[in-house]
Amino acid sequence: MAKQLKGASLVCCVIGLVFAIFIIAGPGIAGAQMKAPPKSVDLNSATAKELESLPGVGAATSKKIIANRPYKSVDELSKAGLSSRAVEKLRPMVTVGGAAPAAQPPAATKGQALPAAKTPAASGKPSALKPGEKVNINTAPKEQLEALPGIGPAKAQAVIEGRPYKAPEDIMKVKGIKQGVYNKIKDNITVR
Repeated sequence: MAKQLKGASLVCCVIGLVFAIFIIAGPGIAGAQMKAPPKSVDLNSATAKELESLPGVGAATSKKIIANRPYKSVDELSKAGLSSRAVEKLRPMVTVGGAAPAAQPPAATKGQALPAAKTPAASGKPSALKPGEKVNINTAPKEQLEALPGIGPAKAQAVIEGRPYKAPEDIMKVKGIKQGVYNKIKDNITVR
């Protein structure tokens, strides 16, 4: 009888241990097996990987979405070659924020250069503006804003967050952009 009790105790311990493992590791195992749908992906700031987490969006489509930024509405996904059916499928999972990110320019294929406006200079700084080039402060991506004299990454992000602007001088409402900076950039900015 003592032997049977000892065997039953051992079985109970093993069952308890297995049960404890499933309780502790269960959520991790379940999370690895089931991929939760994305919460809300911002078309103007999502990384390629975030866009690829959307149903029906692969690497090629995410590159097209990034290349056609900025978006004013979800319907503009058609610019990236998505069908109206695909746009409707994605509508509940995506949003349209203020601007495109600086770190996700489309990759160039062999023998093809990136567009000049989105290509940072070899030094890591944004490309300088061409003479007479105007930057639309309501739609320009962050890297174009950074190309303006006196505008770095923080001010460029603040400009994006302060959109929309009715007049170029409204940019002085952005923290850190005063009359001196405005005087340097006023001939290079527009709101149209």
